[in-house]
Amino acid sequence: MAQTSSPPRRGAGGERSRKQALPNRRERAKVRTRSALIRAAQRFIVEGQLHVPILEITQSADVGLGSFYNHFESRDALFAAAIDDALETLGGLFDQLGAGFEDPAKVFAQSFRLTGRLFRSEPLLMQVALGAGPALLGATSGLVPRARREIEAGIRTRRFTVRDPEVALAIVVGSVLCLGELLSQQAERDADSTTDAAAAAILRMLGLGADEADRISRQPLPHLSLDVRDGRTTSGRKDTSQKRPTRRQPDAAAGITKEE
Repeated sequence: MAQTSSPPRRGAGGERSRKQALPNRRERAKVRTRSALIRAAQRFIVEGQLHVPILEITQSADVGLGSFYNHFESRDALFAAAIDDALETLGGLFDQLGAGFEDPAKVFAQSFRLTGRLFRSEPLLMQVALGAGPALLGATSGLVPRARREIEAGIRTRRFTVRDPEVALAIVVGSVLCLGELLSQQAERDADSTTDAAAAAILRMLGLGADEADRISRQPLPHLSLDVRDGRTTSGRKDTSQKRPTRRQPDAAAGITKEE
């Protein structure tokens, strides 16, 4: 007697696979939600709205209010994450732009000079990002660890004659903080030439001769553009060394952002 085949049953293996896939989808959704909150917070920082209600942030991110507290305990925690994200993005971009240089002095100078220009092109970002003051010396992500790495590379290759990398890093961090304060207090001061002069002075402190330090600090710079509205980062080798950055309007595609 012919046996009729019964329809295939869902095996335990298939059920397990589906159950295992669900957490992956949830994790992806959590990443998207967190990213949307960070981008929204960055937009508010760029626009100077540092005390915006959490509800307005979630509405801008198009996520539920309850979802906010699955990721952050407060607005300050969100803004801190947004700042870390922006500086890490910026640091990663600096890494890319410096990839073509074998000379640690050129890598360091380019990063320092681009950072200084952000005090005019992105003053709100820099104000919030550097709000920790001297405590930045202990930062484990963003620009400070990269500066430490570049200083150590210069010492290792005997490009820099300074002996203590931590002392050198302390001087660099202090210089950046004071440079930002100087440019903030003196709005008429040209940020490009002031930053380049500071870069040359630091290169001399690290051990370069005066003529070489000045020459490196005048080399053409790449163009930077970080657009938090579209989540894009772009760069090019356009010379910005003689051009004073201008602040674009909030709805223009310009701006690096972060949160407090």
